[in-house]
Amino acid sequence: MRRLIASAILLAGLSASAAVTAQTESDPAAAANQAPVTNPMQMYPWMPAPMPYGAVNPYGAAMPYGGVPNWQQLMNMQWWMQNSAQMMNAPIDEMTRFSMLDAMMRAANMQMFESMFGGPNQAKMMIPSQNKYDVPPNTVSGAISDEAKRNMYQSLMMLSPLSLRDMISIMADKMPVAEDVSFEDAVDSMKLRANEINFKFVGHSPLWLDVKAITGDEDTPRIEIFQFCDAVVARKILDYAPEFVVFLPCRIALIEDADRKLWVMTLDWDVNWLNLAQNPNSVLDEELKNDAIRIRDGMRYIMEGAATGDF
Repeated sequence: MRRLIASAILLAGLSASAAVTAQTESDPAAAANQAPVTNPMQMYPWMPAPMPYGAVNPYGAAMPYGGVPNWQQLMNMQWWMQNSAQMMNAPIDEMTRFSMLDAMMRAANMQMFESMFGGPNQAKMMIPSQNKYDVPPNTVSGAISDEAKRNMYQSLMMLSPLSLRDMISIMADKMPVAEDVSFEDAVDSMKLRANEINFKFVGHSPLWLDVKAITGDEDTPRIEIFQFCDAVVARKILDYAPEFVVFLPCRIALIEDADRKLWVMTLDWDVNWLNLAQNPNSVLDEELKNDAIRIRDGMRYIMEGAATGDF
């Protein structure tokens, strides 16, 4: 009886996932704003209560390092695998649509992986990792050869179904500028908001003017790049990894697309990605982590000003 109920709930959840995908078919951008796909085990929290605990993984085998997950964790994994199966059975062009990827990854409960691997920054035998070591501040790390780096990146791209355009798009934090906001108003709003939160405006590159001057193309889309900095935080980040200088200062671009629509975008670096990192050397001290989060939130605040024209 329990299996019957659980199967019915999973089928209902998969139907909801299909509905989400269909809803975003005509408007892929809507996927970024939709509510997360609902996990059926969260819809019916009473389901796991009467179920026994079992020392099995989602494949029915014994847990490799003695973990004993409860049935809610087990069903969570099966729910995500069901969504993955739906995607993997689709044609490759369909499964790599951003709306499909968005729906499946929103359904993933990352805490489920934490329970599988033992917790953040606690490497288990399935994921070998470095030992914790101390590095003097502002120490430049070693490097690998161009050939080794090329082979590493080629192997990663060989395993990825996504295009280079897809990967760059995922790495960007971007938002459209409202139709009634002019380029100049967006720029003014960015500068005012940056000053409000003590981000120093340190540079400006009107790239489109250089393109026009060199090519003579008067119709080139407008693109300008603005640079902001919090010098104290920058120093802390460089103490942690001097190589981070290649990302500094923080840049926000304001661009016109093929339809002359304005977009504002920046590099999406989010230290919360490290929350479940297994490598103990990926742990940032709380002060640096909070500073990094504040910088990212500040960049988003500046971008939102450009997008809305709000001073």
